[in-house]
Amino acid sequence: MLLSVIAVAAAGVLVGLRFKAPALIATTAVLLAGSLVWNGLGFPGHVTISRFLILVFALACAYVVGLLLSTRGRRP
Repeated sequence: MLLSVIAVAAAGVLVGLRFKAPALIATTAVLLAGSLVWNGLGFPGHVTISRFLILVFALACAYVVGLLLSTRGRRP
């Protein structure tokens, strides 16, 4: 679970550095689809609703960090 949180957080920072709010919605939809596929294929470590919400929270927080980092360099 820790590795998935780190991976989602890294993706969130990268999305925040490059894209704006609609990309967060699309990334969350991709995360949901990936979780459903993961569970549907029967891989170990099923993604429960609570784990999915933790991943979405980590994604959103990392996205905000990426936004802050992207605007930090634009100040005159």
